[in-house]
Amino acid sequence: RKESKELNAVKSFKKAFDDDDAKTGVAFLIVCDMLLTGFDAPIEQVMYLDKKLKEHNLLQAIARVNRTYPGKTRGYIVDYIGLANHLRDALSLYSGEDQQELLDGMKNVESEMPVLESRYRRLIQLFEDNKIDQIENLVNQQVLDDSQRYQVLEAAVQVLEDVRTRDSFNVYLKKFMESMDIVLPNVLAQPFKIPMYQFAHIQAKAKERYKDGSISFTGVGEKVRKLINEHLVSLGIDPRIPPTELFSNQFIVQLKQQKSSRAQASEMEHAIRKHCKVNWEQDPVQFKRFSEKLEAVLKKYHDDWEQMVLALETLRDEIQSGEREGSDPFTDLILSIAFEHDDSDETIDKVQPFTAKIMDALANTIGGLNFWERSELVDDLASELDDIFVLSGIPELATHSEQLVTDVIALARRREQDILGS
Repeated sequence: RKESKELNAVKSFKKAFDDDDAKTGVAFLIVCDMLLTGFDAPIEQVMYLDKKLKEHNLLQAIARVNRTYPGKTRGYIVDYIGLANHLRDALSLYSGEDQQELLDGMKNVESEMPVLESRYRRLIQLFEDNKIDQIENLVNQQVLDDSQRYQVLEAAVQVLEDVRTRDSFNVYLKKFMESMDIVLPNVLAQPFKIPMYQFAHIQAKAKERYKDGSISFTGVGEKVRKLINEHLVSLGIDPRIPPTELFSNQFIVQLKQQKSSRAQASEMEHAIRKHCKVNWEQDPVQFKRFSEKLEAVLKKYHDDWEQMVLALETLRDEIQSGEREGSDPFTDLILSIAFEHDDSDETIDKVQPFTAKIMDALANTIGGLNFWERSELVDDLASELDDIFVLSGIPELATHSEQLVTDVIALARRREQDILGS
């Protein structure tokens, strides 16, 4: 007790771990009887009992783990002495209805097994419904040779290309992992550990393939999360690293590791899709063109995966070169609104002098202190741009002036650094 007081152990135990604070390192308290009542530590999740307790003392003790805390879904009692047998006697102090409510809240870990098995079957069924008949052999690492294992894994990842199917899979897997977190380290969970690792591997492959940054282990218990992370790292997959981007130094290296042309084509397709989506607002007309080219490649080559890969590599190079097919983002935006994408040389030559006036107005205005937060300044800029369009002498610009002003200001807000830098 003396050493405990010197460490301020009780107060430290109530704090979350902090690597920068040495006083939050107490993870276990060994208690005789001093903290059975009045001890409020919501962070406490597990209590190990090896002392005979009765009636209110027993209820007070096990209630210590019943407080809510972020990331904690339930409390655990590890009963070494058989005290659960005395629960009904202890609960005799309560009315019948209250007794049942309390008993319903305390479940043996074995009661989670039917739930775990059901959640496992639901995952299997999702893939079997999509004609992946060998999914159970894959996740249990049975029967299949290396070539068959790759084919089934690839087929499972392809099934998850559909966003709704992928979302369902992620929800089902998270529920399955929640049950695993409850049962582990009980030996009853052992038959489901390998499937847990394999399903996590499928999810990690889908996350990378479809550049889906929304996939995470948030909400999964730390115990299971650690096991899965260790397994994925052993496979060369770091779950902490987001999906490889289209122009990452590792993208082509990773792409060539795919054994099939179809997998390579899928990887390229979704990397280009994500790049266009992320950069769309910076240059909407240009990235609309790239998106349309992507769709044209997919339609043209369809099941000819090798030719599709070559065409997608060409498109990637084109995007990376930074060369614009049109003139500049603002001129292209004006053309798309006022001239329905008429980008003939004659139309561009007609519009560009007014684009230059607009750029001068933007450069001279938006660099002021807190410009975008000062509505009166934004209104003045809008009025100035409207005058440029209305007085241009070009009917198309005057007719669409309201939309042009709105969209040009929105684009200017997104490209402020480029405008001021130029």
